[in-house]
Amino acid sequence: MNPRLPIVLLSAAALLVLPATAATAGGGHHGSTKPGYSSGPDKGKPGSSKPAPGKPGTPAPAPADLCGGKRAGEQIAWDSYTCEKATGYFLYKKLDTRKPAAFHNSGPQHRVALHPVWAWPSADGSLRHGASTKLPKKAEIIPLELGTEDAAAVCAAPEAYGLQVDLVGNGIAGTRVDLATVVPTVIVPPSSGFAPEILAYYGHYDVKKLVDLGTLCDAGEVVPAPAPEPTPEPTQAPTPTPEPSVTPTPSPEPTPVEEVVVAPEPSPTPTERAEVLPAPAETPTPAVTTPSAPTPTPTATERAEVLSATDDGDTLAATGAQVTVGLLAALAAIAGGAALVLARRRQSTDG
Repeated sequence: MNPRLPIVLLSAAALLVLPATAATAGGGHHGSTKPGYSSGPDKGKPGSSKPAPGKPGTPAPAPADLCGGKRAGEQIAWDSYTCEKATGYFLYKKLDTRKPAAFHNSGPQHRVALHPVWAWPSADGSLRHGASTKLPKKAEIIPLELGTEDAAAVCAAPEAYGLQVDLVGNGIAGTRVDLATVVPTVIVPPSSGFAPEILAYYGHYDVKKLVDLGTLCDAGEVVPAPAPEPTPEPTQAPTPTPEPSVTPTPSPEPTPVEEVVVAPEPSPTPTERAEVLPAPAETPTPAVTTPSAPTPTPTATERAEVLSATDDGDTLAATGAQVTVGLLAALAAIAGGAALVLARRRQSTDG
């Protein structure tokens, strides 16, 4: 048996094992194995870099299409990666506001920025939480900028928000994809939204330590200005219709009631007394005379009332005509009485 045969076999085995162990990832991200999807490219393809030319006497560099890998289809060591890069910033509300930002403390995330390079929002590494076990040797610093709605939410509850930062690339040698199409716009834990061969590095930040809250919340740029209310056109007040003046109706003056003067009932005219003058004295003839009974003198004021009987039994009212009739009757009675007196006296004289 050839004594050199074992050495040759060991050398061949080493050549087969070394390339497979050379490719190492920067650590799996959040335990996800499903690739993410995006609504479309935002800023075009990330930039690319070319490997530095080799020095004389050194091994020839890997082909550019392998992006730092040794063989096509093999995992590329991220610290050797040389092709397109991209970084996504994802804002989320923490499940427990008392704890620092981390994937296990993250609610649903939405993308707020996509950069075509590897980047961190702050140069202060102490602000980074829950990061991958390895970090890139070089990365740019791109501060976090928030849109109006996101800024308003952060200003309303600064303790409640975290930021996830994902640095991605084409981790399989010979495989090139547009990174802008594989960086998702929404991530819902526990899914990370990335395939392990795409995600290179990651980290989490408390948003309140990444922004100047005084500038963000007091500058008046956060709350969208309310839409100006349309100035209402002044409407001309309707001319008030003058109410017709009501002429007060004069109260009717009381019609003076004519006083009806009731003529007093005329008192009966005093009855004229008929005075009988004595006849001229004659020489009396002596004779025997028989004294006669004295004749009653009629009452001076006898009043004769004439009652008028009607067919229906009504009695005439005592009116002026009735008074006149009464007067005439009285006068007739007086005249009759006087005539009777005169007759008696004549009789007495003749006798």
